Amino acid sequence: MKRYVLPLITIICFYAESLFVEFFPALSFLDGKIVVPRFLLVVLIMMGIYYFRNVTLIYAAIFGLLFDIYFTGVIGAYLFIFPIAVYAASKMMKVFQINILTSGLAILIIVALAETLIYALNILLFDVKITTTQFLYNRLIPTLILNLIFYLLIFFPLSRWLQNRQKELLSE
Repeated sequence: MKRYVLPLITIICFYAESLFVEFFPALSFLDGKIVVPRFLLVVLIMMGIYYFRNVTLIYAAIFGLLFDIYFTGVIGAYLFIFPIAVYAASKMMKVFQINILTSGLAILIIVALAETLIYALNILLFDVKITTTQFLYNRLIPTLILNLIFYLLIFFPLSRWLQNRQKELLSE
């Protein structure tokens, strides 16, 4: 039964992003800001930090492909961004001591880089007419705030569960 919990968590995060957008399409207090939930990416990064990196890279590639198929018209954007994000996070944590602050900072940096890459791809492929300043203030900052709140909500239960699961698998 425990082997199905991690796939279930990632599937729930995958669908939670679209449900969040569905139920909170234009929050009135945001005044035209675009909030992009990256719950799956946050969970994948946490898996890369607190769980087996190679297993997490497989999850990242599979869910990146699913994300491309389900949400975008371009196959490959998230297929490459998700595994690179997981790999970068796991490498960053080899340099820093792992705690709530450093992993949160890593998540903020990687989500910001991922959003910036997607913004650049949209400009290149779809001729999007949004300036860098508009992107920064209307999309990137609100997105980082939302995903930081999500991270803070899930940090303790998910990090502890991932660490315990990793210990269980190593002891078998």
